[in-house]
Amino acid sequence: MRVASAVARLLFCLATALTAAAIADPLVERLSNAGIFGAGRFTDRSNADVVPALCLGALFAALFVLALARRLLARTSTTRWLRVSDAALSSSVVTRLLPATFAVQIATLFGMETLEQTLVFGRDFGGTVWLGGPLLVSLAIHALACVAVAALLAGLLHRLARHVAEVIAFVRQLILAWAALTPAPPARVLLIPPRRSQEPALARLQGRAPPFPRL
Repeated sequence: MRVASAVARLLFCLATALTAAAIADPLVERLSNAGIFGAGRFTDRSNADVVPALCLGALFAALFVLALARRLLARTSTTRWLRVSDAALSSSVVTRLLPATFAVQIATLFGMETLEQTLVFGRDFGGTVWLGGPLLVSLAIHALACVAVAALLAGLLHRLARHVAEVIAFVRQLILAWAALTPAPPARVLLIPPRRSQEPALARLQGRAPPFPRL
């Protein structure tokens, strides 16, 4: 159970970090390109990395929902006892995960921007261009995005996991009910050859078949 909980927390951190980075990065770059932070080269003027990051974030979020739904199903045998409070991540746990999630988010930002520059422009611009804006401003916006996305996903993914678990439990109950209503196959009559002591009696039957054994 501890391993399952650790995996769920890791998936949540990855989903939050990737989603927050994909949301905050174009926001910071748009502010920079609009001249809000003054003159200077703060961005590479490309957002080709946003959609792939969002897709990866959605993938990790889906894996988290499946892992949490599996844990909910392991705790109960009927849908009536499924509760969001049974989830792997409480609000206090999400709060404790924020520093690690933010660190993963910044590392993700650096990786996605560096890869984007290399693939789109053929070189790494270096410096702090990967931040998309001034250092403190960019980090502050990314931190706010991290907190907001973590709070949003914590509630949304827990509800989705509960619904998925309820659907799986309902389908399982339907299958069990159908199996209970399906008639059992008829028992086969075992044909046992007559014993030698029964042969005289069988011979006096004058060709009539022996009685059909009743089960």
